[in-house]
Amino acid sequence: MTTVFSLIISMVTVLFGKFLMRMFTDDQVVIEMGGDYLRIIGSFYILFSVMFVINGVLRGAGDTLIPMFISLFSLWIIRIPVAWVLANNPAIGVHGIWWSIPIGWLSGVILYSVYYRMGYWKKKAIVRRQAE
Repeated sequence: MTTVFSLIISMVTVLFGKFLMRMFTDDQVVIEMGGDYLRIIGSFYILFSVMFVINGVLRGAGDTLIPMFISLFSLWIIRIPVAWVLANNPAIGVHGIWWSIPIGWLSGVILYSVYYRMGYWKKKAIVRRQAE
């Protein structure tokens, strides 16, 4: 369900990003930059949805510590340095900041998937039964 929804939202933002921006402003520069942002980010919403679902499964199973560290790593340790490096590249500029977001999502999907497959989350319990 999340995949279908994220694909629909991706198509809307990629195809109609500039139109969506025009709903909020008449400034052509803002419309162009916002449209570029929505095209880049919208193309990768599927990564975000996969990351969010796996994170939710792990947390729902009671495993919260490692998913927290994965989130911190992928969204802060990866995204911020990548944004800085790409934004300071004259060929990429401000678009590098926008590209750092899906790169952070991709790193999160990879780390969450690896951790999920390791199966440690299966040993967690939200509520422990009392011994009879």
